[in-house]
Amino acid sequence: MFDADHPIIKSSEDRLNRTTFAKYLARSLLDQIDAESFVVGLHGGYGVGKTSLLNLIIEELNFAASNMYDDEKAIILNFNPWNYSGQDQLLYQFFRRLSSTLRTNAASLEQADDIIELLELYISYFTQKPVPAALRRKKWWQKLTNKPSETSYAWESGKDLTTIKLALNNLLGEQKHRIIIIIDNISRLYDEEIKLVFQLIKSMGNFSNTTYLLSYDKDQVVHALDHIDIDGEAFIEKVVQLAFEVPPILQQDLETIFADRINAVADIVPEDAWDKEYWADVYYQSLRYFFENCRDITRYINTLSFGYPRIRDVVNPVDYFALTAIEVFTPDVYFGIRDNKDLFTDLLDDVYHLDEKKLKKDKLRCDEILGRNQRIPNEILLELLLRLFPRLRSIYRPGEIFYHAESRARKQKRICSPDLFDVYFRLSIHSARFHESELKTMLELASDAESFDQALARLNQDDRVLAFLDQLDGRHLLNIKKEHASAIINAFIDNGDLFPQGNSDLLSLDTPMRIHRIIHYLLQRFPHSDERFEILQRSIVNATKSIYIIVYELNEQLREHTEEEETYLPLEYRDITPMQLESLRKLTVTRIKAWASTGRLAEHPKLIPILNAWLDWGDKEECRQFVAKIVETDRGIVALLIDALDQPITEAMEVYHKNPAWRAYLNRIEQFISLDKLEQHAKALFEDGYFEKLREREQLALMIFLDLMKVKTTKIIPQTTAD
Repeated sequence: MFDADHPIIKSSEDRLNRTTFAKYLARSLLDQIDAESFVVGLHGGYGVGKTSLLNLIIEELNFAASNMYDDEKAIILNFNPWNYSGQDQLLYQFFRRLSSTLRTNAASLEQADDIIELLELYISYFTQKPVPAALRRKKWWQKLTNKPSETSYAWESGKDLTTIKLALNNLLGEQKHRIIIIIDNISRLYDEEIKLVFQLIKSMGNFSNTTYLLSYDKDQVVHALDHIDIDGEAFIEKVVQLAFEVPPILQQDLETIFADRINAVADIVPEDAWDKEYWADVYYQSLRYFFENCRDITRYINTLSFGYPRIRDVVNPVDYFALTAIEVFTPDVYFGIRDNKDLFTDLLDDVYHLDEKKLKKDKLRCDEILGRNQRIPNEILLELLLRLFPRLRSIYRPGEIFYHAESRARKQKRICSPDLFDVYFRLSIHSARFHESELKTMLELASDAESFDQALARLNQDDRVLAFLDQLDGRHLLNIKKEHASAIINAFIDNGDLFPQGNSDLLSLDTPMRIHRIIHYLLQRFPHSDERFEILQRSIVNATKSIYIIVYELNEQLREHTEEEETYLPLEYRDITPMQLESLRKLTVTRIKAWASTGRLAEHPKLIPILNAWLDWGDKEECRQFVAKIVETDRGIVALLIDALDQPITEAMEVYHKNPAWRAYLNRIEQFISLDKLEQHAKALFEDGYFEKLREREQLALMIFLDLMKVKTTKIIPQTTAD
């Protein structure tokens, strides 16, 4: 489960869409015609994926070689200077590796022996080391007598350095091969070694038909060269002829990688222990901002993978996941939390009265711990701590409405419970990234309701509205002005049905839930339920483009009014009162009936949930009469079946197999109309020649329904239920 933080080595592992660039650059290196030595630089900061990008380029070079003749294939030397210590060792090993690589490819080199001899003499001049005995060129009489050559140093050959290099360049320039030398991790070297590598490339190793591909952190290299009295910026520009910046990994890409990596840990979370909405609060408003690059994710996942399996049955998974991020990235804050149990839990609140003086002292202590943070903005860290430790709200946000019960915290195994706090530190060793500017502009439009509504519609048309919701559902909500909240809520309720539904799984939310979270947060900006009620009422009245999102929102509001222990909230903590909720339900029924009268309701993809609301909140007989009327039409009966059998249809589109469990989905229809009243109409549609012109989901809806009802037809239906 642990990750050694290796770079990727093949394009199938690429999650940052860099393969295309790597292919183009690799092909450009191969297509180079000029025999002059050429230097390409890839520069970027720590953890941006420079080595991974080099590996993608090497993969493409090797692939290209598979379609070339041997005498045309590039000769590739992958040299890592970090493997050698000291300037002399680094220089000597570079040339030794170059010689070894050329000898490996000697069969396809023209005049290979001459090239190797000249290179060895060249190496000897620079390193003041003798030519290895096995590589010394023998004269004809030495071959006959099997005597070793007595020439061991370059200066004994009678050739000067200039002559040797000129002859070597002439021979290399006549080759069809391109020698591509890849040097990674340059910025990890000592200052003098960095200087030596660039000098080697510029003067000692600038051979004909040679291309250098370098990888380095430009800021570190410039700083190193400046430190030894060299203008680092100018020095690099003299050596590197073509430079590419490897950009930092985008926040959206990091989150995709994070989701992939955390799934392995999430898979071992005990059943029913994961609170998706709580995770969304923690992740989207604070945790996501801890990760700056892939190495951060690796460090976090490794720490989480080590600790969580050992205490998973006694901790809240979301709390532990969040605390691990604090441990990895702000360890001083982590230790501050661990060592101040009374500050972060209700441990002593029953003993000492939490008066203004006590709160002031607690704030000084908490501010000191927050001051240890050097990783992320303090307001983001504070937002996370407020989620994990509700007691801090009395210190930092005393007027904010928030419900917390110690009994619930204990039951949910929360870290804020004094009884469970220490468990989270059981493995602790006790010792003495939608552009910010664009989002800002978007929110400024909320000063005019119509402008914001239009801008939201444009985002949806451009397939960017989910990215906007993703960015908004977090710290950016804090920046929304109170006077703009009503316009934003109105726009979401009016447009919500038009947005893509998104995915709902362990680590993500679908669009309706995301919209509800935003609406709920904005409503909480208003202290009185009457204000919140008026905002929702006005939004429902004004909504003309959506109806399902209204039903969804009111169902979510209902959760605050249920008597179940897990979801129950005291009246003063709810968005609206029970009477106000009932009033909004009745208003929604009038909107549903308006949709029904214009024919729009029958075409809605969320027909069943809307009908359920009509049935529960309005006149049941009116609802059933509407259903009876629409199923008389071909479009109406197909629409009803598609929505009711949505999950079976999705499964059948992949594998059309027997599944008796699908029968339960028919119950969604039976509450509105007797199933036998649909049989003959569905059978007629199936047996009609027009059936073949229906869309796949429409065909499957009819076939699955008829098969589940065991209706005899003149056409054969593939069996999907057990006999």
